Amino acid sequence: MKILILLTWTLFAWTDILNINVPVSEFEMSDNGPVIRNATYMNIPGAPHLTKKVVTIALPPGAVVEQVNFSGKRIALGTCSIPPTPPNLPLMDNQNLFEKVMRSYQLQKNKFYQSNQPFPQDYGRILSIGGLRKYTVVTVVCYHFSYRPLTEQLYYSPEIAIEIRYRMPSPGTRRARFWQKLRDDTTFDEIARKIVYNWQEAKTWYRTTTPKRANGYYIIIPASIQHAVDTLVAYRQSQGYNVNVITKEYIEANIPGIDLQQKIRNYLRQNLTDIEYVLLVGFIDDIPWRNMVPFNDDPDSPYNDPNISPIPSDLYYAELSEPDSLSWNYDRDTYYGEVFDSLGQPNGDDLPDYHADIHLGRIPFSTDYVIEDICAKMVGFDSNTDISYKTASLLPAGIYYYGNENNSGNSRLDGASFTQELLDEGILDSTNTITLYEQAGLRPSLFPCTDSLCRTNHIMYWQNRGIVYECHHGNYNCYARKIWSWDDGDSIPEDNEMDWPNSLQSSDVYSLDNSHPATTFLRSCLCGKPEVYSLGAYLLYRGASSVISSSRIAWLSLADEGGIPYHFYKRLMQDTTISHSIIGNAYDIARNDFMDIAGHWMIAYHYNLFGDPGLRQFGRITDIKETKARSPSPRFAVFPNPSSGKINLILGSNWRKDINLDVYDVRGRFLKTLYKGDIEVGFRELKTGLPSGIYFFKLTSGDITVFEKVVIIN
Repeated sequence: MKILILLTWTLFAWTDILNINVPVSEFEMSDNGPVIRNATYMNIPGAPHLTKKVVTIALPPGAVVEQVNFSGKRIALGTCSIPPTPPNLPLMDNQNLFEKVMRSYQLQKNKFYQSNQPFPQDYGRILSIGGLRKYTVVTVVCYHFSYRPLTEQLYYSPEIAIEIRYRMPSPGTRRARFWQKLRDDTTFDEIARKIVYNWQEAKTWYRTTTPKRANGYYIIIPASIQHAVDTLVAYRQSQGYNVNVITKEYIEANIPGIDLQQKIRNYLRQNLTDIEYVLLVGFIDDIPWRNMVPFNDDPDSPYNDPNISPIPSDLYYAELSEPDSLSWNYDRDTYYGEVFDSLGQPNGDDLPDYHADIHLGRIPFSTDYVIEDICAKMVGFDSNTDISYKTASLLPAGIYYYGNENNSGNSRLDGASFTQELLDEGILDSTNTITLYEQAGLRPSLFPCTDSLCRTNHIMYWQNRGIVYECHHGNYNCYARKIWSWDDGDSIPEDNEMDWPNSLQSSDVYSLDNSHPATTFLRSCLCGKPEVYSLGAYLLYRGASSVISSSRIAWLSLADEGGIPYHFYKRLMQDTTISHSIIGNAYDIARNDFMDIAGHWMIAYHYNLFGDPGLRQFGRITDIKETKARSPSPRFAVFPNPSSGKINLILGSNWRKDINLDVYDVRGRFLKTLYKGDIEVGFRELKTGLPSGIYFFKLTSGDITVFEKVVIIN
C-alpha cells in the first residue's frame, strides 16, 4: 500500500491527496470466470456476475471528500462465459410486482449482453461517504475484473489505484469544532480496527493520550409520557450509564431544523460525543420517521407501489457523521436517501452513509402502561442469566416461492434454507432449537424439522425461547404460510392453487410466553410498518424482548442470501468480539457486513429495531471477573492478547508447578481444559484451538485462582 499526502495551506483549508493501492485477490480461472475465496459480487441485476472488492478507507478527522478517482491497467485473461447477475427479489407474493422485477431484469440483461462494451467500464465507484464516530471514512467498490459479453473476453487489473482528493476544515469552523469534540472518543475503535483498510496509517491520525468512551444512554420521548420509562432509567443508571431523558417538545423548541426529524438528528449530532445508545419512544405521530426515497425523484419507486417506497428508516437517526446537506439530502430536494437512478443503478443524487454512529432502537407506542410493561420486560431480559433460555431458538419458516411459479422459470426459495444455515454453521445451537417447516400441500419443504408449520404449533412452541427467527410472506398484522394446495394438471404452481393460512397474527401475541421474551427477527414484508400498530410492535409488547422487522416490502439480495438476519445472529451469538452480545451493537455491525457484501440500500433502509439497543442477549457475566492486566505481569499473564490462537503463558515465581488452565466462553460456560499438570516458572507456549471470540482463562494452582480475559482473532 502506498500513501502519498500533499499539503497545501490556504486561507480557509489545506488540500490533500491520499493514494491507496488495492491489489486483486488471489484467484483461479474456471469456465465461468475467476474463482476467489470468500468473493463478493457486483449486485447489478442483469449485468455480468463479476467479483468486486469493497474497502473502507479512513481520512484525517473531518476531511471533506471532493473527488475520488480510480485507475488501473487491464490485462486480457482469455474467454469465459460469465452469467448475468440475478435480480433482487421481493419477499412479497405479488405476481404483478414479480413480473415487473423480471421484466426490468430482462431489459437490463439484454442491454448488457447485446453489447460488447466492457463492463464495468470504470475501475471503481463510491459506495458511501461519512464516518464511524470520530473516524472519517469513504467506502469504495473496486472493480478488478471487466468483461465484454459478446466476445466473452475477460480482463483483470492486478491493482486498482485510488486517489482521494479532500480538504480539511479550517480551524474554528463549525465542522472543525464538531470533529475536534470527538478526537478523544474511542467508543467505536474496535469496529474501526476491523473495517478500516488503511488502519496502520489511520491510527496515527486518530491517536489520543486521553481516551474517552461514550457512556450516554439517551431517551427521546413526549413530555406527557416521560414517566413511563422510569423503570428503565433507574436500571440503566444503576449500571453506570449517564442517562438523559429528553422530551420531543424541548427539541422542537430549541434545536434548529426544517422539521422535527431533522431537529432530532441535529440534537443527536450536537451530543454525539456523549451518546452510545438512543431509545426513541412514541408512535409515529409523536416521534416521526424519516422516509427514504431510494430512486432519484421517485417517491413510490419505478414499481409505483407505496409499500415499496418511500421507506421509513431509523438509520437516518443513527448515522450522524455529516449534516443532511452533505449526506442524506445532498441534492437538497425534498427526497432523502436517493442512492439509485431510475433504472436502479448506482449512484443516486444523495451521499448517505450506512455506518451507524450510535446504536438506536425505538418503542413505537405512546400509551404509558404499554411502555411501562415493555420497559419492565426489557430490564428482566437484560438481567436474565439463564443460558439455556437465552440460547433456545424457535425457527418457523415457510416457502417464499415454489419453483417455476406461474410458469416464470424462477427457482424455488424455501425460507428454511436460511434458518438451516444458522444451524449448520453452529451459530444457533441445534440441540436447543425447535424448527417448524412447511409440511403441507404439494412439494413441501425438503428440510427435516421438529414439527410441521402451523399457527397452533407456532404459538405452542413459542415458550421459553430466547431467539425467534421467522421467514414468511407478511403483512402489517400477520405473516402467513404459502401452500400449493392443489394442481390443475399442468404441474405448474399457480396463484389460484395457493392457500394462505396465517402462521402468526397480532392477536396471537397474548398467547405467547411473555415471561421469557425472544430476540426476534421478522423476515416478512411490512411487519414493522410504522403507520399502524404492526405485528412487530405487538410482539415487542407481548412475546419479544426486541424485534427487527421491515417497514416496507422486504427484499432478498441473491448477492448475500442470508442477509442481515444471518449476520445479526452470527454477531450476536457466535462472533461476539466486537458486539459483546449486545443487540443494538450486533444489528449495526450486521448491517455493515451486509452492505459490504451486497450493497443493497433498500434492505439497509427497511429493517429497523424495536426495543432497547443496549440489551444483552446473555446478561452480564457475574461469576467470572476479568483482570485489568493487559501486558505480562509477574504473577500470571497471557500474551499476545488479542491472539491468533497461539498464546504464551507467563508464570511468576509465586506459582506452584502443578496448575490447571480452564477455558470459559463469554457467557461463562466451561469449554475445555487447556492444560493440566506440572509447568516450569516462566514462559509456556500453548495452542488454543479456539475459534474467534472472547474467552476467560481460569488458572488454578493450589488455593490461588486467577482469571484473564483473552480475545482470539483467527
